Amino acid sequence: MIALPPTIRAEKGGLLIKLMLALAILAAVAVVAWVILLPTIVVSTIRSRTGFSVKVDKLSVNPFTAKVAIQGLVLKNPATWPAESFVELREFRADVELFTLFSRRLVADEIVVDVAQLTLVKNQDGIMNAVAFRDTLTGRPPTPAAGPKSDAAKKEFLIRHLVLKFDKLTYVDYTGGRTRTKDYNLNISRDMRDVDSVAKIVSPFSGAVLAALAGTMSGLFPNNADVLQSFKGGLQQVGEKTGAKLKELMDSLDKLRR
Repeated sequence: MIALPPTIRAEKGGLLIKLMLALAILAAVAVVAWVILLPTIVVSTIRSRTGFSVKVDKLSVNPFTAKVAIQGLVLKNPATWPAESFVELREFRADVELFTLFSRRLVADEIVVDVAQLTLVKNQDGIMNAVAFRDTLTGRPPTPAAGPKSDAAKKEFLIRHLVLKFDKLTYVDYTGGRTRTKDYNLNISRDMRDVDSVAKIVSPFSGAVLAALAGTMSGLFPNNADVLQSFKGGLQQVGEKTGAKLKELMDSLDKLRR
């Protein structure tokens, strides 16, 4: 084996260090470009595809760890809609186990959803803004409802820690030639563990709010009978709790009369 002179070994070592330094600089530039350009790209894409205007204060996505963070997002209906407001999101944060994205069961260590205001608007044609946004963003027309999915096709999930904050919901209906508006001051702040069903997610909401959301859910998930069934389960669960409380009250009054 022929040994290289010290000067040649030093030159090769110097080239290797320079190459590693150049790669590190390129990686740093790529990360900075990703952080700076991603919000602009997302905002531009949403606006061009849907006509809904969007503003976001902070948006970060780490494709290597499946972590997403959004702060200060405001989404507004197109100018052709009878009302402007749609979504005011203070914060959304998700920490998902990367490899579960490709499995049957999605697992998230933590999800934080902090909603300041959600305004659901049904226009004169009976179209809900949330459904219109979904359809224009995906570029697919609404599909007719299908039968229940097989067990093999269902997507299960587990959220180990879910923080849900929801201040206000407004429902506005412009169909029928007159405007009907209903405001719900929810003031929900819940800290939940091991959430594995839609029914558990909607459990903090009252029956009236769930009834208002029912039409939107059926429009957003026309082919997901399992999701709708879980949503109806949450509505039924709220109804049962309300009925139980009413029965307790009536029993108490009956005892007082005796």
